[in-house]
Amino acid sequence: MDSLEGFSLHANTHLHASDRQGLERMCRYGARGALALERLSRMEDGRIAYRMKRPLPEGTTHLLFTGLELLRRVASLVPPPRANLTRFHGVFATGAKLRPFLVPRAGEEETSVAPQAAASKEPLKEKTPREDWAELLKRTFDFDVFACVRCGGRRRVLAYVNEAGGVRAILEHLGLPTAGARLAPASGPPQAAGC
Repeated sequence: MDSLEGFSLHANTHLHASDRQGLERMCRYGARGALALERLSRMEDGRIAYRMKRPLPEGTTHLLFTGLELLRRVASLVPPPRANLTRFHGVFATGAKLRPFLVPRAGEEETSVAPQAAASKEPLKEKTPREDWAELLKRTFDFDVFACVRCGGRRRVLAYVNEAGGVRAILEHLGLPTAGARLAPASGPPQAAGC
């Protein structure tokens, strides 16, 4: 571990230019999420156990959730729409004077790539930016929402209803409540309760 201009550097990892698996592993490490999926397991009673990285002060090593409780907790980790999750500092910051010299502009092709290297590039697969909700549920909870439990057939999406009036009409037709869940009023931090 070295220190350079106030930043700590760990330059002990080396990747060869053609080591695609190593590069992917390093990118996954740098972009890892707040929830480690390999620490999730299912208990015999159907609840989901999350193994903590370190025990809590009172000795708790696992947190137990029902499926809905876990979804509620995970949903709180989802950032608001259009929030910039990557922050750059120093010369990579948006307003840095040297940034135009380091970051290629949109639409410009890189001229430093050798012609034979450019010709041997593999075509990149097009990926969707996010997986759809059904695929995430299947991967996370091993639950296929499109499989019908009655007949074994496959369900399909007929429409997405986004307008409040349309949602209300469907809920009323099905005899379900149309009012949203009542939220408890916000409270201050526990330290302020004794003031």
